Amino acid sequence: MGLVQPSAQAGSPPLTYVALGDSYTSGPLVLPHDTTNVPQDCGQSTRNYPHLVALALQPTVFRDVSCGSATIDDFTEPQTGLPLGNTNAPQFNALDSSVDVVTVGIGGNDVGFVGLALGCIRVNPNDTPCSAGKDPNAHDDFSDKLDEVHVKLVAALDQIHTLAPHAKVLVVSYPTALPDNGVACWPYVPIEQVDMTYLVAKFKEMNAMLAAAAADGDATYVDIYTPSIGHDACMPPVLAWINGPVLVPLSYPAHPKDLSFLNSAPVVTNAIRTALAAA
Repeated sequence: MGLVQPSAQAGSPPLTYVALGDSYTSGPLVLPHDTTNVPQDCGQSTRNYPHLVALALQPTVFRDVSCGSATIDDFTEPQTGLPLGNTNAPQFNALDSSVDVVTVGIGGNDVGFVGLALGCIRVNPNDTPCSAGKDPNAHDDFSDKLDEVHVKLVAALDQIHTLAPHAKVLVVSYPTALPDNGVACWPYVPIEQVDMTYLVAKFKEMNAMLAAAAADGDATYVDIYTPSIGHDACMPPVLAWINGPVLVPLSYPAHPKDLSFLNSAPVVTNAIRTALAAA
């Protein structure tokens, strides 16, 4: 059973918290899963950062509708094509005028970053790099996708303000998935140095887009990337917050594990408290 209506702290005002997002929010394979608001296919963990934030804030009402593979379109349309054949309702269905806080973790699937990274896997280091001929600091086709997603995300944030007019809206970044310094760790993570340099630059560009969209969409940007530096997929399992080849403890490959959520949740919680206090 998930955290649907935790008991509010004595003397605290009623608080309704809604979490929207993709698999980096939902936490697939970080067991146990919560099917209170979404189907099993969404891979929503009771230990993801929204659930841990809810434990800290003790909202009167908590709705986590994050779902693996979600895109911005799934905010307003039913999400189909889930692994078990179920359908997740539009995530915006969780919004109404009673909502006080909304966290948003989305965008990676819209720009196709995972596909970009997987296309750079090179078991043979003599194979042609995926980024051959590309300047990591230049505006390229991936940057064009980011520009398109920026527009869509700002529009989605505007709609959140319409559906939940009293809510503080926070856009949560992606944590550090690959080494912040761009140094490759082939063959542990089989990405060549030139490609790692490119991917890290584009990952940072993606988070910068989220920050810009938050500013343009009257939302607060929450940086969980910086606190997670040094805990990327190249690190050994005891230090990694994002899975590399070793899935210990069990969680989805190339995705956050429980250490990521445990360390990200206080950052998000503090950002929410600051936003509410400013109100």
